[in-house]
Amino acid sequence: MTITSNSTMNIIEWVGVTSSLAGSLLNARGHRCSFVFWTISAILLGFIAYNLGRPGWLTLQGVGIAINVYGLSNWQGDAPTLALAQRD
Repeated sequence: MTITSNSTMNIIEWVGVTSSLAGSLLNARGHRCSFVFWTISAILLGFIAYNLGRPGWLTLQGVGIAINVYGLSNWQGDAPTLALAQRD
């Protein structure tokens, strides 16, 4: 039995996926806040994995959170996409 209803789970899942997409777009433009969006999405999707009883998915989201925190603390300020686009 899950803690939340199916419709609530769907909303949380879509917010998590949307947050992940926003993080990807921001990272492509060189914004540091992309890691914040990715961390939010990993937390939300980890919550869903926990409620569905999927330990593998929950573990992957936990690893994603750790990578995002590491990326945020070691931010260099130049997005690879922008660096490639600005080459002559």
